[in-house]
Amino acid sequence: MRNPEECRAGVIPGSIQIPLGQLRQRLAELPKDREIIVHCASGQRSYFACRFLSQRGFRVRNLTGSYRTWKVATNVGQC
Repeated sequence: MRNPEECRAGVIPGSIQIPLGQLRQRLAELPKDREIIVHCASGQRSYFACRFLSQRGFRVRNLTGSYRTWKVATNVGQC
């Protein structure tokens, strides 16, 4: 649920980047046959995305700590 400016700073490999404002129009890009882990920069937008997606039958989880924590935990982009 990160916007394009945030994605330029880095993304989780293999993730699908859909800004929250485009989610409704791009639902067809998401798999319904497996769980989706949703993330944004800090957690607020991904929370709203999880609610929206779960109301439409998707199995979703919000990535605790979101992208910032994932980046620190995996040392991506670190020397």
